[in-house]
Amino acid sequence: MDATEYDYHLPESAIAIHPVEPRSHARLLVRRNGETETHFRFTDLPGVLPPNTQLWVNNTRVIRARLLLQKPTGGRLEVFLLEPQGKSMEQALAATDSVVWKCLIKGGKRWNAGTAALQVEDAAGKWQLEAERVGMDEGVRYVELRWSHQSAATGEPREASFAELLEAMGKMPLPPYMRRTAEEQDAEDYQTVYAEVPGSVAAPTAGLHFDAGLMADLSAQTSLHQVTLHVGAGTFKPLGEGDVSEHVMHGEHCTVAFDAICALAEEGVHRVATGTTSLRTLESLYWLAIKWKVTGHRSDELDQWEWRNELAPAAASLDWSMETAMQWCVQQLDGKDWHFRTSIMIMPPYALRSVNGLITNFHLPNSTLLCLVAAAIGDEWKAVYARALDEQFRFLSYGDGSYLEWSKGGEKA
Repeated sequence: MDATEYDYHLPESAIAIHPVEPRSHARLLVRRNGETETHFRFTDLPGVLPPNTQLWVNNTRVIRARLLLQKPTGGRLEVFLLEPQGKSMEQALAATDSVVWKCLIKGGKRWNAGTAALQVEDAAGKWQLEAERVGMDEGVRYVELRWSHQSAATGEPREASFAELLEAMGKMPLPPYMRRTAEEQDAEDYQTVYAEVPGSVAAPTAGLHFDAGLMADLSAQTSLHQVTLHVGAGTFKPLGEGDVSEHVMHGEHCTVAFDAICALAEEGVHRVATGTTSLRTLESLYWLAIKWKVTGHRSDELDQWEWRNELAPAAASLDWSMETAMQWCVQQLDGKDWHFRTSIMIMPPYALRSVNGLITNFHLPNSTLLCLVAAAIGDEWKAVYARALDEQFRFLSYGDGSYLEWSKGGEKA
């Protein structure tokens, strides 16, 4: 399929650069039973969702992934942290001496030697950060970061974690299309209220519409379940020209708790994913279950087209539903959580198996996120997006959202 199939005109005026207040008052477009309704707000969501709904959210937490440093020559250097090297995200954030990160660098073309530095003083004391380039690979840099902290209370050096340093010195990684610098309010606005596990460099934005009051109302009407997918910067990578299947998908780390897998094994429920990241996690689980059954061992990696190329024949032969696949996994896992990395790319004619509905924002043209929406509702996405633009819905991360519903099953992948 040609990438132009996922293009549409998005005027600058439709892009939200700040959220509405309160966040749950964002508008909600609802498409179900072949009809589109536009008079809802997110506060109406508990009444919109069908009875016996499982609502799934991504509990990842956005880290302050932008660091503004000064080069030895005096110029400014902007370091955007992508992922740690040689350590897990948890290990890197807990580190107290030095870490190496894969980074995007702005202003770094002439940064060939020496260290860049930054000093910050806050109520807890003085921070000193040094960065040294230690490698380069296809447009990204590998940067070693070293830091120290002097306590304000004692005046003595204090062991401090990299997570503490980011809280003191980092900036929230707003998407580039907002075309503004992060403000202090973004530290709250660009974070879901249920964020728990640090590790994302972009927010799972569908969940930004939920506040404490809405979560309480949803808890009374639905059963809430969590997965973790640490969102990478690759989520903003546009489709290239030509065949969509030539797009190289980024990998992201996921965790699904054993209790969550048990919930996915329940039959006769209506499942709704909050955001494309939650949906990618759940769909990846299905294919990893197929892979486990076929190979005889549990894999912690799902490649971009593995579902289509290697696993589709086995899935057709087994004819497992999501529930059947998870029931089998429950027996194999013996109470253990599942940690894995997925690069799955979802686009038509992919048949979604894990959920019946998706809560999601309005996405960029020529994006893999739009491909996923098209897999859910087909070419109807074009009419839905045209309607949203005509009725002045706000688009992208801080914009309004939609609830899209469909019948599970359909054409097999």
